[in-house]
Amino acid sequence: MNYDVLIVGGGIAGMESALTLGDMGFKALLIEKEPSIGGKMILLSKVFPTLDCASCISTPKMASTIHHPNVTVLTSSEAREITKNADGTFKAIINRKTTYVDNNACTGCGECELACTVALPDRFNFDMVAHRAAYIPFPQAVPKKAVISRQGQSPCSNACPAGVKAHGYVSLVRAGRYEEAFHLHMKDAPLPGSLSRACYAPCEDECTRGDIEGAVAIRELKRFVVDRYYQTHLESEEKQPEKLLDKNVAIVGSGPAGLSAAYYLAGNGYRVTVFESAMKSGGLLRYGIPDDRLPNSVVERDIVNVASLGVEIRTNSTVTSVKALKEQGFDSVFLALGAMKAWKISLSGEDLDGVMDSMTFLKEANTNRKLNLRGKTVMVTGSGNAAISPAKMALRLGAEKVIVQYREVIDYRKYYGNENELTHDWEVDDNTNEGVELQLLKTPKRFIGDNGHLTGVESISLKLSKSDSNGIRQPIPVEGSEEIIPVDLVILAVGMRPGVASFQKELDINRDGTIPVNAETLETSMPSVFAGGDVATGPSSITEAMGQGKRAAFYIDRYLQDRPLANITFDTRLPVVDKSSAISRSEPISRREPTGF
Repeated sequence: MNYDVLIVGGGIAGMESALTLGDMGFKALLIEKEPSIGGKMILLSKVFPTLDCASCISTPKMASTIHHPNVTVLTSSEAREITKNADGTFKAIINRKTTYVDNNACTGCGECELACTVALPDRFNFDMVAHRAAYIPFPQAVPKKAVISRQGQSPCSNACPAGVKAHGYVSLVRAGRYEEAFHLHMKDAPLPGSLSRACYAPCEDECTRGDIEGAVAIRELKRFVVDRYYQTHLESEEKQPEKLLDKNVAIVGSGPAGLSAAYYLAGNGYRVTVFESAMKSGGLLRYGIPDDRLPNSVVERDIVNVASLGVEIRTNSTVTSVKALKEQGFDSVFLALGAMKAWKISLSGEDLDGVMDSMTFLKEANTNRKLNLRGKTVMVTGSGNAAISPAKMALRLGAEKVIVQYREVIDYRKYYGNENELTHDWEVDDNTNEGVELQLLKTPKRFIGDNGHLTGVESISLKLSKSDSNGIRQPIPVEGSEEIIPVDLVILAVGMRPGVASFQKELDINRDGTIPVNAETLETSMPSVFAGGDVATGPSSITEAMGQGKRAAFYIDRYLQDRPLANITFDTRLPVVDKSSAISRSEPISRREPTGF
């Protein structure tokens, strides 16, 4: 763009200069870093020395400037660089800050300000009051267009693998707009009931208030919102789209990844069929998490959100071939098999009756099969959350004694730097408070049996080695520390893997049993076939699996619409806001202690 004059600053001097030059026939470009022209004068009540009304003088100038045919005004803009050319002219590089508002559509009605629930200090009023994050700078603003003040992604929202906007729904809860908070969550994760109970809340770990008075109880607020909504909405408000596309998608697995993908694909009008090998849908949510932590009734209600969109869920339907699904008329396939198979630990006696993996134990307990543990001694061996859940379940099934053997100390990350097997301190504390005997730095050496039935475990003590070059201390056996512990049941919590053996002739499979996929699109080695969740990443969290399901739905949609998968970004989050800058915005606000009622 070529102009005769560049004027930097939209205060009274800049406006007067622009108007004068415009009247003389020059094309003037006026840039102002604030959302409105007017400068400091518009903030004043009177002007010196005449004590005339500042607004009465500046407002007509603002209107004249914005409407002058020879003056172009760019608000929310700054000159980044100005250089002089050889011919005496100048070249300016202008940075325009985004306002997150379509100025052509904005009428300046102010409805967005009434709807917004996020409060920020109002600089127009010298931070003595607040305005909303979506706001019109002041009543006489020119141009009178709304602006959304956003420095970036809030740390809590940025931490969520599923992209749930924690900051948004917390602010809606604070404003008493509970149903809106629920629907905001549904845009990013359609199983809010399960997440409100079983999510490990990485958002709370990154909460800006965490180092001050403590993190906001984000997950508990979610649970309040979900429970309140489900009590008044026994059926989902979601409806199947009126216009369905002539495309069929098969999803194998009804865990968090599969249900999430089904929700978004069905919402886009695709005909979605979910195949589940178990008697009921839900996958890990139903079979891998104890009912006291995540009741099946909550899982059922979450699944209603998905089924109400017209998703067909076929239980007792095992899929062993992707090609067979293609032959049945499915245009695309999403493999969301999870990681429900246990690794073997290759110890003597592992096949004895009375030795089982944690997933098998939890599945039997959650399907109401009779597990009589009254008066019995149960040992759980392994690490991570896989060891915590079965220990609690064994107690609730009446076990007289529950032992958990860990190869590490509680704060094992400082010794191993391993974040793949997460165990949260509060879960360990809950276990010990409920009566679980925690044996640290101990591990089974062999399992002892009589006539094929488990009778005891020979365990050995461990000690931490000296730190290696990376500062890591490894557990090593202590010679002569073996002891035999009589037990009736051993639960192996040594990690899970996907069950993909039936697909080995059709797809590439990694050595650890996961399916290799494109990191961005989740497409497998076979075109039109995608995979996500634990079957692609290995054991993770339900939030990560849901995020993968949503990502898969995005790229499956593009694939079925014959749109390119490359050079397109699915997750367009802004850079995360620095916590210290967020805290500094509240410094002008004085603290008020709570008063009694």
